[in-house]
Amino acid sequence: MAEGSAKLALSDGGRAGAPEVSELSLDEVSGVHVPSSVVDSIIESTTDAPNRLYRYPAARALLPILGRIPWLTPNHVTYTHIVFGLAAAALVAFTEGKGWLVLAFVLCEVRMILDCFDGVLARARGTSSPFGRALDEIADTIAVITLSSAMTYRLDLGARGLLIVCAMLAFGGLCANAWDFYKRKITFALRDGKDGTLDELRQKKRLIESGKGTFLGYWGVYFDAFQILLYEVRPANGDAVGVIRARANNPAFRRFASLLSFLSFDNGAGILHVGALTGLFLESQLFALGYAIFMWISTMVLARLVLRTYPTPSENSERTV
Repeated sequence: MAEGSAKLALSDGGRAGAPEVSELSLDEVSGVHVPSSVVDSIIESTTDAPNRLYRYPAARALLPILGRIPWLTPNHVTYTHIVFGLAAAALVAFTEGKGWLVLAFVLCEVRMILDCFDGVLARARGTSSPFGRALDEIADTIAVITLSSAMTYRLDLGARGLLIVCAMLAFGGLCANAWDFYKRKITFALRDGKDGTLDELRQKKRLIESGKGTFLGYWGVYFDAFQILLYEVRPANGDAVGVIRARANNPAFRRFASLLSFLSFDNGAGILHVGALTGLFLESQLFALGYAIFMWISTMVLARLVLRTYPTPSENSERTV
């Protein structure tokens, strides 16, 4: 939706079921003007450094080449990077030589670039969808689980190794969930003036209730419902979108957005990739576990401090440069 105007149902804080009103500008709805440059800067700051610095640039460089293939779809790219992830895990689990570990590392990083590219391709062709996002989430889950399992297999630590990998995957999953939720929440609120996390959940539920549900559809409903139950911060007036837009120029909100770039478990996956490259399987799993626990707790605390209330006049007077 263009930033100029949006048709929004507004009553009782914009909750579902409210009567629709005439078209209003996002500035009129939220009471604050958020320049597009500010929106882009905030959203960019939520992306982790490896993706921002070289994976997305590499993915965008592939678009003029692979984007010309008419039959290539984003889902094809997603299936391909699943294969790359499985191949990397197999090399870690069943080979011994240093050269094979280097190849596994390369395959892991190529997989991450392709993971960025499926989204780049979908946006370029206008085919982005909640179900494509669900497939991508499944692919990422498969990649991290298989690589972690391969490391655990090589370590052969018995119950202790199993406990470590399960704890790391659990907290890594929480980080990935939280990052996806808050990034979508912020992006939809700032760009479209709506609560896209709830809208996507309703869209998936309607499709399933119409009898057109698929495995991806059910996965998406579970995934989104879990996120909302665990991570939703509902302000007292119920207007989560208004709070986010009002805080766009607030330093605390900017810090929260930047924190999300560290929360992304693509950072944890990168730690595991380095572990695969160096053969430090146990050390990388323990480091990824500690990193995930710290980042998840920090994000949960800061989200409740920043997203629950409108900024005070004194907070608004402190502007970011």
